[in-house]
Amino acid sequence: MSRNAVTTGATVAGFNELLGIQLCGYENGVYRLELAVGQQHLHGAGSVHGGVFLALLDTVMSRSVQSDSPRVSLAPTMQLSGNFFRPLARGRIYAEGRVINRSRKTVVAEGKLFDAQHRLLAQGGAIFLVTERKPLA
Repeated sequence: MSRNAVTTGATVAGFNELLGIQLCGYENGVYRLELAVGQQHLHGAGSVHGGVFLALLDTVMSRSVQSDSPRVSLAPTMQLSGNFFRPLARGRIYAEGRVINRSRKTVVAEGKLFDAQHRLLAQGGAIFLVTERKPLA
């Protein structure tokens, strides 16, 4: 299967499983994931906690980095920033991430979160330190 139509063979484990993230896959340079908002995602005022927004942004951008280059074996986040535009109390969050610049050792990615009406909830950027797989001899 080409990199332009990867549905996802990746599994969700650990923190991402705890959040309830659903991986949708990578297509045409964009990685997508979703989250069904539950009570556990809300802060005291009844909206999704900003930490959940940042976790979704970090995850979708990281997955885009790993999907964009099959040789990437590890891509830890070096820097993460986010901007929040509107709250959400229920429904689904749709996340999209894409690589916007690549150098020998770092990759810059951007991510966006949307609600079901495709209104922008948050956007962010991150820099990842890239370790590539060594080719087999």
